[in-house]
Amino acid sequence: MSLRIVGDVQVGFPALRTGYGAQTYGNTQPQTERATWIALDADGAITAYAGKVEYGQNIRTGLAIEVADELRVPLEAVQVVLGDTDRVPWDMGTFGSQSTARVGWQLRKAAATARETLLNLAADRLDLPVGELEASAGRVASKTDGSRGLTYAELLQGQEIEREIAADPPVTPASEFTVMGRTHLQRIDGIDRVTGRSKYSQDVLPEGVLFAAIVRPPAYGGRPTRVDLSAAERLPGVVRVVHEGDLIAVLAEDDEAAALGARVAQVEWGIPAGQPSRFDLPSVLVQSGSEPHVMQERGDLAEGFRNASLVLEATYFIPYIAPVPMEPRAAVAQWEGDHLTVWAGTQRPFGLRQELASIFGTEESLVRVIAPEIGGGFGAKSPYAVAHDAARLAKIVGRPVRVAFTRSEEMMWSNFRPAALIQIKSGSTSDGRLLAWESVAYHAGERVMIGRRGSETPYDAPHVKSTVYRSDSPLPSGSYRSLGAAVNHFAREVHMDELAAAAGLDPVEVRLHNLTEPRFRRVLEATADAFGWAGPRLANGHGAGIALGIDVGSYVATAAEVSVQEKEVRVHRVAAALDCGLVVNPEGAANQMEGSIVMGLGGALFEASDFQDGRLLNATFARYRVPRIVDAPRIDVRLVGDDTTPSTGAGEPGIVPIAAAVSGAVFAVTGQRHRELPIQRHL
Repeated sequence: MSLRIVGDVQVGFPALRTGYGAQTYGNTQPQTERATWIALDADGAITAYAGKVEYGQNIRTGLAIEVADELRVPLEAVQVVLGDTDRVPWDMGTFGSQSTARVGWQLRKAAATARETLLNLAADRLDLPVGELEASAGRVASKTDGSRGLTYAELLQGQEIEREIAADPPVTPASEFTVMGRTHLQRIDGIDRVTGRSKYSQDVLPEGVLFAAIVRPPAYGGRPTRVDLSAAERLPGVVRVVHEGDLIAVLAEDDEAAALGARVAQVEWGIPAGQPSRFDLPSVLVQSGSEPHVMQERGDLAEGFRNASLVLEATYFIPYIAPVPMEPRAAVAQWEGDHLTVWAGTQRPFGLRQELASIFGTEESLVRVIAPEIGGGFGAKSPYAVAHDAARLAKIVGRPVRVAFTRSEEMMWSNFRPAALIQIKSGSTSDGRLLAWESVAYHAGERVMIGRRGSETPYDAPHVKSTVYRSDSPLPSGSYRSLGAAVNHFAREVHMDELAAAAGLDPVEVRLHNLTEPRFRRVLEATADAFGWAGPRLANGHGAGIALGIDVGSYVATAAEVSVQEKEVRVHRVAAALDCGLVVNPEGAANQMEGSIVMGLGGALFEASDFQDGRLLNATFARYRVPRIVDAPRIDVRLVGDDTTPSTGAGEPGIVPIAAAVSGAVFAVTGQRHRELPIQRHL
């Protein structure tokens, strides 16, 4: 017996978010499906269902916190099922820092509906008015006589109930939270994560599984011109070799045999000539710019510049960087008749299901995608072609097949954060008040939407125009934490530092001069306070920098202290403030900020993907430096949101201002302005 709370799900959202600092995904007309969001069973089990996936952002705990608070049960009483297309509501994907803002709110409404249903059931059973009852610790009882009550399980005995999520259920106000907003809540999957019990795609091993190694070209655009797999076929442990179009694979009883087979395969490749190198990238971006999108326009630029006492122009360049998730992607595919099951660490289980159904010409209902635990995503695991390979090979050989990337494959065949070149011209009064702001951004990649994010200036210039162009991309590029927001903010915030220097103002002062939005001012002032801001030049010879931004509707500011010794930048401490509205899990939000900051330090200081003639030159950690423990500074995060403001995102905003803050701090030490990343390459 059970109580199920159901609700309609839009399949193909036309827009997930609107407003400044937000993004829009998709343009299809929505269709409606019915799905179960919460189930309470007569054995006492409480299960929440969500189409999101867990890749380290702790959303499983966050969603459970919201359900537990609304149902008045301990956190450990709630189980959360994620990322299984046969069991959870349809979802566009886990990106854009939308899990708490959208799915969390839906689950809160579902749980509040369930609580009201249980109160009404108890009123009938106990013959008491609903107003005289309260739910607490998984039980409904009289407010005046706690001995008169029934557990949720007792209320559901003999009942099979389905209720629609109420349009306006009595969700719990912040003043009455008992779980939400608390610190030191244990992460639901924390013990499994740190003891190695968590299961990832590579750990899924159906009976009879074969391990596949794909023979890939040494350069982008490579096509096989001659293939000889006889040496691989003769190796012990090799079960099958496959050459079907551009798919060349060795399948074996274990990883080692498959990998050896791929190495001894004799393949000659045709590589497109004339591919640009990283040194050609700035000119490629500008010369190939097309599809201009005017993101922001007001006033008359000519008038603004005509009246300006200070006019500054500068160009900023940001290279490709790799997402480098800790877990290289992997997929396992198994056919059972016409039914396909794929285990894959994808950020888009339903999107992958749709792709697989299209590839094999079958109904989506015959394809099941299960996302186990995922070791980092950062946008890179939204496309998941490795699952296509696994499913194709499994169909060819008639056995389950696992395909797993090596680290070098993950580095080369992932999508990179798009490179960008951004030109900014500003005009201001002599005391640093902006009159005119013009920015032109060239972002590499097929989707201009990536470069659009964060391209609008938040500063109060009366005359503004911001334009974004889509440019050709020599490397495969796509989603990355914050999309284009971190890139656009770097250029804008460094330019604000240049304005401060030209006007003889403090970097905090020049920003406050040009901001009226209270939430921007709040995070900037909170960061300055947490940092102990006293100007960019510190007494110990170190430098300080500060920057602000907005992403996915959340406001953020960051300050950094650095030293520079022998062309090595050391970031000693970082202070940051985040306003993401209502904070469900403070430690989770702080962890997201800390992770974003450390990740952003890599792009600020030393990360850059180098390429020449279609070949990636630094496809290993030995050649591609990422932040390590020794690079991590002391980080102080303040959460300054208002509990009455709906939750926005916490997973991405922290990466947005950090590079500019570090750049400003380095300038304070060296007097050298860095308009190109990574900074250490240009010291």
